[in-house]
Amino acid sequence: MKKLIILLSALFVFAADINICDDSAQWPPFTFYQKTDNGKKLTGLTVELVDEVFKRIHKTYNIDLIPWKRCLYLVKNYDKTKKYEMFMDGTYTKQRAKDYYLTSPIYSTHNVAWFSTKKFTKEQIKNLLLSNPDSLKYCDVNGYQIEMYYKKLGLSKNVKIDQGAKSSCDVLKKISKGRCDVMIASKEGIIGYSLTGKCNIPKDISYVKLPVFKETKFYFFISKKYPKAKELLLQINKALEEIKKDGTYKKIEEKWLNVLN
Repeated sequence: MKKLIILLSALFVFAADINICDDSAQWPPFTFYQKTDNGKKLTGLTVELVDEVFKRIHKTYNIDLIPWKRCLYLVKNYDKTKKYEMFMDGTYTKQRAKDYYLTSPIYSTHNVAWFSTKKFTKEQIKNLLLSNPDSLKYCDVNGYQIEMYYKKLGLSKNVKIDQGAKSSCDVLKKISKGRCDVMIASKEGIIGYSLTGKCNIPKDISYVKLPVFKETKFYFFISKKYPKAKELLLQINKALEEIKKDGTYKKIEEKWLNVLN
């Protein structure tokens, strides 16, 4: 009987939940609520990735979306709060590297050029953006930063950018109608925008990657105050490596990020 109790105790410890928090503001297409017949369901690339990782390391988990600053605080101070061992969908900073263990990268975001296939092929728009950017008409959202057009593309200062649109969706519609040629914006952000149902992207709209824009990497973060943090870090990194090698990651990525060609 004593051996059985010890065995059950060991299994309980092994299967203990890992509690994860993320931003209540949501981050589609990575972490967001999707409407269902029964209400809403937490879904997205990161959510599916977490599920796959934790299946492979044989641990259960729970995800809560709470205010971002509170999430970071609770994970950082796990020794006092005992609430969340991890948070997800975060980028690297020197301070975060001091407070948490970072896993290997889970995905990257990319600024891309959005255009209409009615007017350009991908090769045509890419060549013009890199060799003769002043020949194109640009538009963006009212109030958004536009320095990257000049700093990254080398656009002449005398070239004006139309910022009359109230949203990225409005800009894409303007491009589709031929009122401008290009908008530089996050590929993942626009896709997420469409997945929430807030924007029906015109069918002729596509994007092209440009070498002048570097990717931004995202990670899982584990509290350094969690007693088994290093063990969990090694397990997650091993699972991520396996997922990328066997093609599972590619399938998840294509499901959420290849909405537009």
